Amino acid sequence: LAVPRDAAGALTISSPLEAPKSHTLVFDVVGLDVGFENPQFACLEMGYAEADADASGAAAAAAQKMLTLYELDLGLNHVVRKWSDPVRRASNLLLAVPGGEDGPGGVLVCAEGWVSYRKPDHAEVRAPLPRREDMTGARGLLIVAAATHRQKGLFFFLLQSEVGDLYKATLTTDPPGAGAPTVVDLRLQYFDTIP
Repeated sequence: LAVPRDAAGALTISSPLEAPKSHTLVFDVVGLDVGFENPQFACLEMGYAEADADASGAAAAAAQKMLTLYELDLGLNHVVRKWSDPVRRASNLLLAVPGGEDGPGGVLVCAEGWVSYRKPDHAEVRAPLPRREDMTGARGLLIVAAATHRQKGLFFFLLQSEVGDLYKATLTTDPPGAGAPTVVDLRLQYFDTIP
């Protein structure tokens, strides 16, 4: 592993690394918790090259939103696309799930009316957002803000919808605790309402 150092031998920051991808809209980016492994980040992205060339609009209607995982290979100093999987088109927000010794890793994908847990080589686990009784209609709720509470041996997420409702999101793993757990359940509970 090459670590950049100046003439005196002190650690220094290397120049920024670019990884451009043409004809792609990025909706959200989040850094993942991978412990001491190569840094990884997840993106919600959609390619628009075909839609740009199609005047009828059919290609734009068929465009697929993807959850893509990238890794910065520190040894080779370049970015590698590790994994990509389609997600619901209404997906709008990503949250990093604690990894390493603290949790299962991966991401929560917030979409209109749903929240799902996603990770490479793991089945999707999803849960619907609780709705108010008076909220009828075809349109679902969007999560517009989120925060992660993390301490040793415990983590959960607070999600806020566009109408101000707060939800507590928790993951249940098997086996519980550390050591490559599998997520078996995602629970969303109404917590409070704030402006």
